[in-house]
Amino acid sequence: MKRRTPRFAVQLPVSFSGDEVSGKGTVLNLSTEGCAVLSDATLAKSNYLAVHIDLPGDSSPLIIELAAVRWCSGSQSGLEFIRVDSTQQERLQAFVKTLELNSET
Repeated sequence: MKRRTPRFAVQLPVSFSGDEVSGKGTVLNLSTEGCAVLSDATLAKSNYLAVHIDLPGDSSPLIIELAAVRWCSGSQSGLEFIRVDSTQQERLQAFVKTLELNSET
């Protein structure tokens, strides 16, 4: 499946919780529409999660109200962001834009 938006390699602490699972891990790549997560928690494709991503230099985490687990492979999972508050969406877009600019240099 072709991604609509480019993903950028990162190493960001993440925590997540849902009805069936909660845990912590590391975001391995990020776009405005989703991310890949490495975690010891066992995620399944049926999981829906609230996700908190720690952005560098920012005291409060980026909050994704609702994300769906779209794929799982070992300890890695792909999340699609479904519901993001407009303020958080702006933060996410600004952060991804800096990743994009840095990747071009």
